Amino acid sequence: QHYKSITFIEVMEDGQNAIKILARDEAFYFKNNVGATEDQKCDWLSCESERVSKDLDQLTLDPHQLKYLKGCALNVGNKYNLKAEEILIDAAKMNPTMFEIWNELGDCIWKKGDKKGARNCFERALNQERNKVSLRNLSIVMRQQESVTNAEIEESVKISKEAVSLDVTDGTSWYILGNAYLAQFFLCGQASNDLKCSLNAYSKASADEKVLSDPDYHYNKGIVFKYLDDYNNAIAHFTDAISIHPQFSECLSELNDLKDQILKTRQLIKNKGKLKGKNIAVMLRKLKEKSLSQKPTKVSMTTFDKLNAGTNEDKAINCILISSFVPNGRTPFVCICLDTESNCFALNIYNIDCGKAPKLGDVMTVPYPQKSAVNIVIDNELNDFEMLRIDTPLNMMINNRQLPRDTLAPLKLTTTALT
Repeated sequence: QHYKSITFIEVMEDGQNAIKILARDEAFYFKNNVGATEDQKCDWLSCESERVSKDLDQLTLDPHQLKYLKGCALNVGNKYNLKAEEILIDAAKMNPTMFEIWNELGDCIWKKGDKKGARNCFERALNQERNKVSLRNLSIVMRQQESVTNAEIEESVKISKEAVSLDVTDGTSWYILGNAYLAQFFLCGQASNDLKCSLNAYSKASADEKVLSDPDYHYNKGIVFKYLDDYNNAIAHFTDAISIHPQFSECLSELNDLKDQILKTRQLIKNKGKLKGKNIAVMLRKLKEKSLSQKPTKVSMTTFDKLNAGTNEDKAINCILISSFVPNGRTPFVCICLDTESNCFALNIYNIDCGKAPKLGDVMTVPYPQKSAVNIVIDNELNDFEMLRIDTPLNMMINNRQLPRDTLAPLKLTTTALT
């Protein structure tokens, strides 16, 4: 009896290993087939999935085990497979206590857009056993509901943490936790700490070669760096994503938009908003008059050149808007400014309704400014400048007036695959 049990386990492992190899080849497809298209990948995967599924018939297994493995083989990849769903439903009927079947069935029907059904499957799996696959899949599907609440996003992060705690060496679990924090940043108040937690999780995930081969991983990480105004790292990760998947259109768009933003910002700083000397003098006179009439503040006023890199907790700066733009109609609202010492710099304002944003000639008071430097080569030309950012317009004043709450405009989630 003991010998038969070991033999059964070995046979089951043989089937699982065949599927793992197929899943690995699918994950590394673009890396191993440079220049291949999405259609070519789909054709290859369809043939290989069918081949592995048929090969599994040679194994001596219980019917529900065999159907489970065959369903797994046909379910590899991102496309919905009706045959996989039918086989997995049969397997679940034969053995409803096997949580792995519910996980695979949930993943399968999720691909056809049945999020409610997928969530039910993952919850049924968790009723059998707390396991990392169910937890991280449930975390994702909770974030993808049509009317997700802040409480559900927070629960999603909590569930992702539990998945990591069950196996701290699993790179996929760390990656999904990073995505959960990223979703929380976009949907629950844009706390910069969420971006830092996301980066920390992504760093742990990078130990997994399979995660590193995923273009969405690099894309999502690039988004984090972009919103931290770390353009060097953002461009590096967007470029990595495209090198893995050259037809990644969303990433190509993000990369080109960011490069255009950097080039335009540098040019406007260099040309001082394209203003002539006479107009600059008028702007500076207005700025100094407004600064003199300003009420005392709890922080010390300073100029751009005296700010330190990073967050200046005890300081504020007065500046006047001489030019502005919104990169491709999206965030941030980029301001080109002058301070009282004629320093010209960029100010990125996040989470602001562009229809209520500062206008040309407005004097802005920016408390706790965050200063960073850009030093990056684009098209063989060095783009070297410094800039400020402010995470919420509610902390700043325009023409000595505090901005109302309706100035806020929440960021939109731009990641392609918060898996």
